[in-house]
Amino acid sequence: MPRVLIIEDDHALAAALAVVVRRLGAEPVVAATGQGGVEKARRGGLEVVLLDIGLPDLGGLKVLEALQAAPNPPPVVVLTAHGTLEHALEARRLGVREYFLKPLSLPDLQGCLRALLEAPAAKAVANGSGLMIGATPEMQRAFAVLAQACATREPVLITGPAGSGKTLAAEIIARHDPGAGSVRFYRWDEWPESEARDELRRLLQEDGSLLVEEVARLPLPLQADLAQTLREGGPRLLVTSSADLPAAISGGRFREDLYYQLGVLQLRLPALAERAEDLPALAAHLLGLASQGRELRLDPSALALLKGHDWPGNVRELAVAMRHAAAVCTTSLVLPHHLPPELAAGRVPAGVAIEAVLERALVGWLDFRLTTDATTDYETLLAGVERRMLAELLRRYEGRPTHMAAALRLNRATLRKRLRELGLGG
Repeated sequence: MPRVLIIEDDHALAAALAVVVRRLGAEPVVAATGQGGVEKARRGGLEVVLLDIGLPDLGGLKVLEALQAAPNPPPVVVLTAHGTLEHALEARRLGVREYFLKPLSLPDLQGCLRALLEAPAAKAVANGSGLMIGATPEMQRAFAVLAQACATREPVLITGPAGSGKTLAAEIIARHDPGAGSVRFYRWDEWPESEARDELRRLLQEDGSLLVEEVARLPLPLQADLAQTLREGGPRLLVTSSADLPAAISGGRFREDLYYQLGVLQLRLPALAERAEDLPALAAHLLGLASQGRELRLDPSALALLKGHDWPGNVRELAVAMRHAAAVCTTSLVLPHHLPPELAAGRVPAGVAIEAVLERALVGWLDFRLTTDATTDYETLLAGVERRMLAELLRRYEGRPTHMAAALRLNRATLRKRLRELGLGG
């Protein structure tokens, strides 16, 4: 009977994975720590390893390195709740077969395991890069696809709103292209119309990778050139688009055959507003790049203004804002007046509901608490939110709990008890 090693510290998930393994006619071997998993792997006789990257003792990548150092290592499937681009690429470099994000789709995982148990696939190879930042599920999914794209020479269609990082993603893929070679850029509207087609045809005859930006803007004859190249072979094509390509197909502005040819791998980058949790780390990173060696950090009040903005220009707009701040800030602390005028004024853009502003602020606060205090539990988090809300309400009712209880339809004794518990008198 084939054996599958499950290295997972979440007992409930490990039990569910064991059920999946048994369903496939294999024997589950469970380890709750990285070191325990390495020791069990050294005994050999394994067909597949399921590895949680976030383990309590050893880092998941260190476990992976130890597993791959053994003779004839089994294929490894990585499971993670906090994927990063570095993790995804490093995992691919170390021979990981698949990269699953939590919460897991057990049917998808079962299909992957079945394929590995029946016919193991070839290893994929990629190198790491630290140029993209994101911890949200949307970016983790993007990192997983990006890592897959780095391990193949298939064409890649990169979509997302303007300023979301499509060109940067293409550059990372090209830099890790297993076929090596250089990457060249082509954008139709940057060439005189009389020269645009000749230039594209010239580039399509060269080796390496070709990045075609905003492919939906290409005239139909140039789209035909791309489609022919994909049929006959040529440079690896990486294309970006901010446009809705299915809508362009319906409107007769984009070739349907080219869409499917390009979409072997589709990488979607979310708008910055869709991943507000990433904003503090991303802003700090961009500020560091703009500061040219100076030690700059964002004051909480400035960060709050960043979180209240809806970022129609996405990461590109944030990068410009951080360059502005670095240019005008003469101390080590970026304050609200160091931000661009539309941010410094604290204006909430039209259409952004106050609930969205609250949600973004709450996301930032949770990020800070969860990443700076490993002992934080739910009750502590709830008390932190409740204490701030009650303190503000108490101020508005002039420090009179009786009036506050009557106005908000609260039990007076219960309110006084809770105020005392939270250190607010009562």
